[in-house]
Amino acid sequence: MKNLDKKKLIRKELLNKRNSLPQEQCQKYSKLIENRLLSLPIYQKADVLLIYASYRNEVSTYGIIEHALNNSKKVYCPKVLEPGIMNFYEIRSLKDIVAGYRNIPEPIDTSCIYNYKMPATTLMIMPLVGYDTNKTRLGYGGGFYDRYLQCFLSMPKIALGYECQKYETFLPSETTDIKPDYILTEENMF
Repeated sequence: MKNLDKKKLIRKELLNKRNSLPQEQCQKYSKLIENRLLSLPIYQKADVLLIYASYRNEVSTYGIIEHALNNSKKVYCPKVLEPGIMNFYEIRSLKDIVAGYRNIPEPIDTSCIYNYKMPATTLMIMPLVGYDTNKTRLGYGGGFYDRYLQCFLSMPKIALGYECQKYETFLPSETTDIKPDYILTEENMF
């Protein structure tokens, strides 16, 4: 079986696990993950946050976004431009996010794109479908983050997920897959 076929099966299995979590459990775990992230020096030192706006049962990022905005950090969220291609645009409040590509929340205003030449410390917060202890991240299969990060390989990256999304053996990966520096869950940080 090819890696892509294996990934597809694993993705389905792990999405089913995540989607079967009761909403109150997701909220509880998301708050634990949020508190852990906010206490990390890598987050505290960041001037700029590139962060997904959570969707469905993903680890909620809305508290993190609010905290960042209230602490004078610049916040950028992804917007899909075409299949496989996204860019990050500044938001100044949660009201700047609406349902977009496949109903995923994304910025309304695209006038202020993330500029990697800014003299700022940037941190990326990524979603995931699954992960292993080797920090291999399984995304949704569109390659959006892998393509985007090709230009930003040295940018610090943290992926957020629940313990139930951990794959017990090593996930299949491609040479184009970019690993996060850390994976943060309600119980661990790899």
